[in-house]
Amino acid sequence: MEIHAIALIVDEPIAGHFYWVLQKHDGGDCRPIAAAEGPMPTYGAAMMAGIEALQRRTDARDDPGPPTIH
Repeated sequence: MEIHAIALIVDEPIAGHFYWVLQKHDGGDCRPIAAAEGPMPTYGAAMMAGIEALQRRTDARDDPGPPTIH
């Protein structure tokens, strides 16, 4: 079983502008794999949006797709 280490980060580069970022950890390296398209007004809003994005990634990975006939 492959383990995926993904961190949800909330950044505030400008006061009052919060962005969520999903980062994948590969050994000692981190790289962004998804991020907010625009700023959110609060830390909580950015965190919730990031959690939703992470859940969508999980759901997409776990979805086997439509059944196939062999």
